[in-house]
Amino acid sequence: MRVAGLGEILLRLSAKKGALLSNSNEFNVNYGGGEANVLISLSNFGISTRMITKLSSDSLGDGILSYLKSKSVDTNFIVRGNKRTPIYFLEVGSGNRGSKVIYDRLDSAFGSILEEEINIKEALNGIDIFHVSGITLAISEKIRELTFKILKYCKENNILVSYDSNYRAKLWSLEEASEVTKEILPYVNIFSGGILDAENILNMRCDLENKYEKLKYYYDEISKNYPNIKHIFSSFRDIKSSTVNTLQCNYYTDGTLFSSRVHTIDDIVDRVGGGDALTAGVLYSIINNKSPKYVCEFAVAASVLKHTIYGDANLVTNEEVESLVSYGVGKIAR
Repeated sequence: MRVAGLGEILLRLSAKKGALLSNSNEFNVNYGGGEANVLISLSNFGISTRMITKLSSDSLGDGILSYLKSKSVDTNFIVRGNKRTPIYFLEVGSGNRGSKVIYDRLDSAFGSILEEEINIKEALNGIDIFHVSGITLAISEKIRELTFKILKYCKENNILVSYDSNYRAKLWSLEEASEVTKEILPYVNIFSGGILDAENILNMRCDLENKYEKLKYYYDEISKNYPNIKHIFSSFRDIKSSTVNTLQCNYYTDGTLFSSRVHTIDDIVDRVGGGDALTAGVLYSIINNKSPKYVCEFAVAASVLKHTIYGDANLVTNEEVESLVSYGVGKIAR
C-alpha cells in the first residue's frame, strides 16, 4: 500500500537545552512538518510514501528536498516557487519549564500553492491512504480549497483519508477549526482526535468523570454522526516534567475502545513529532490488518521511541518498535 500526504515543511531552529530563545546565539537546524513526519516514519516501516507540497526555489528548498529523498519519500509531486521557506523556532523545555514554539511562516512557498500546480489524479495515482492535518487546513483558505478537492477525489476513487485534528491555537481560532473540522469529517475514514478535540472543536459534552468512559462516549458519538469514520485514536499523556511523561494510546473501532499499556518516558530528548509517530504507528498497523490491541500497543511504542530521538521525525524501524512492545526497555541489541 502507498500513503500520500499534503502539508508544509518548515526549517526548524532549536535553542540548546537550558537556553531561552531570547538569549540564544546558536541554533540546531532540522526540518519538520506534521504530514512529512508521518510519511518518513512510515517509510522507515517499509511503507511506500509520497509527499505533495511546494518548496522554495533556493538552497533551503534544495535541503528539504534532499532530506525527504534521504528518507525514501517520493518527491515527484513537489513543486517549487519563489516564495520563502517557513521557519519555526523551538525553545526546549527543562524541568518545570515547558517548551515554546514561535512560527515564522507567512508568505511561504506552500502557502502560495495553486490548484493548477497539482495534478490531483496523477499525484494520487496508486495511493491507498491520503493523510492531512488540521495544521495544513489552518494555513489559508486557498489551502483548504485545494484540500477539499483532493478529499472529494479520494471519496470518488476509494482512497482512504486519514485526518489528524492537530489543533494549533497560534494558527487559527477554535471557531475556525470547529467549522472546518465539521466540514471535513464526512470525508474522513481514520481520525486522530481526543477528548479536548471532541469538546472544544466538535462541541460535544458529557457528565462522565472517568476519562476512558468519557472518551468512549465521544467516540461513540463521532462514529454515529460520521459513520464513514472506521478508526479513531488519541493518546493520554501525563506530564510529570518536561523530561518525564507517561503515554498511552487509545484506539476505537467497531464500537470498542482499546487502550495500550502505560509507558513512562523518563528522559525525553525531543517531544516534537510524538503525535505524528503515534499516527504513523496506527496507519502502519491498519495497513497490515493488525488486531486492535496490536494497533494501540505498536502506536504507543513508536511514539515512545520518537521521544528519544532528536528532530521532528521518528527514525526507528518497525522491528525496533516491535522489540519494545515484546521485550520492553533494557534489552541490548547484539
